[in-house]
Amino acid sequence: MKNLLSSNGVQDIIFVNNVKELKNLKGLEDKRLCIIKTDFRDLNEISNFCKTNSNMEVWLATREISRQNVINANLCGAANVIEYPVRKEIINDFVNKNNNNKHKDNIFSANDKYENIKGLKVMIVDDNPFNTDLLKEMLKSSGLNLSVYLKPKEAAAAAEQEKFDLFLLDIMMPDMSGYELAQIIQNSALNHNTPIIFISALSDAENKIKGFNLGSYIYIEKPFNVKVVKSQICSLLKSYSENKNRSKQLDSYLAMVTHDMKGPVQAELSALRLFLTNYSKNLNNDQLEIIQNVLNSTEYLEDMVINILNKFKYENGKIKINKQINSFKNLVTECCEQAKYAASDRNIVIKTSYKTKIDKIPFDYNEIKRVMHNLLANAIKYSFKNSEIYVNVENNKTFLIVSMKNSGIGIRQKNQNDVFDKFVSFAEQNKSVNIGLGLYISKQIISAHNGTISLESVPDKYTTVTFTLPLKNNK
Repeated sequence: MKNLLSSNGVQDIIFVNNVKELKNLKGLEDKRLCIIKTDFRDLNEISNFCKTNSNMEVWLATREISRQNVINANLCGAANVIEYPVRKEIINDFVNKNNNNKHKDNIFSANDKYENIKGLKVMIVDDNPFNTDLLKEMLKSSGLNLSVYLKPKEAAAAAEQEKFDLFLLDIMMPDMSGYELAQIIQNSALNHNTPIIFISALSDAENKIKGFNLGSYIYIEKPFNVKVVKSQICSLLKSYSENKNRSKQLDSYLAMVTHDMKGPVQAELSALRLFLTNYSKNLNNDQLEIIQNVLNSTEYLEDMVINILNKFKYENGKIKINKQINSFKNLVTECCEQAKYAASDRNIVIKTSYKTKIDKIPFDYNEIKRVMHNLLANAIKYSFKNSEIYVNVENNKTFLIVSMKNSGIGIRQKNQNDVFDKFVSFAEQNKSVNIGLGLYISKQIISAHNGTISLESVPDKYTTVTFTLPLKNNK
């Protein structure tokens, strides 16, 4: 081996037959790579050497390469495990890849370029504690908030309750596979958009394709190079964090612009309504229709502005639900009366059926009124002309149940309840104007009341939206 290094003219790589040979060697601070021959009985000494010589990359050379030996090597700080005798090609590859690098590894340097990922929450799931310990040891210097689970069912429960920034999942686990856990994560309310990385000993193309089809950003094979994997994970988190920050900045800008629009829009509405009240008798039918169309468009603009502002407020915790005992029957009557004028333009009739004796329950009157307004506006917009909308109110032992059914174009989407996600609309499909926030805001309001909201639709027949409100104030 020493002849091999000498023949290549490599001055900053050192090879020793035993870690003990390093004790009396001088000039180690000038070396880039130390290759130690080992039988893996001297890992404690190797670990101490790695800690005290962090400027140098350490490889272990052995005649026995196994998965367990690779894990143990990584745990003690070695970057790679190679076969002994060492092949010339491996040395040449290292030299070529590091011609432009000097001594220090940027990934582990004190001036970590991934400073902006500190505090991000990462879940590690693997039934083998050796693997989780390796990942923890690898990532702890990055300042990440790491949560480790050996049981995938416990990890699934945590993913339903807590927001994470990245999931690192093994695939072959008892009780539940990593694929099954990934599906649970993607269906969760908090983590459906959170990146997933599979880390597995399964190296066949079929499993890799399955992993990517389940939304995995990266598929890492075991055993792996610690520094390469750390770089992959930190780079992904860096991109994720930057995208999330850009999204927040965009939301803030959108909120600022719409807030500035709110005053002029409301002033225009007041002027149009005042004009119609005082001068409608002096207008002919065509003029009256034009003014009414302008008024309807301005009312839509006001709804859009309010929904955007409410989206921002709900997502930043700035809206507080103020529950008081109110008459729900009065609310239904008021909302249907206000909506009937818009419905009459398309010859649509709104019918109500109040099938419960329960009337006064705790809810935020203005916020639930907003829900009713959004649902009625959608029902009118997507109903067939000359049809009927049915508003039904009943109850069970725990909840007041409100359903709204209309005959219309319906929803041609496999997962129909996706309409409650933000910015999901069918404006292009239905040749209409809609930014997809009304149902999203409605879901936030109902959820804040500890209720539920769902949708059932048959295309070209009907759509029914149902929401529930607790009969008692269960904060």
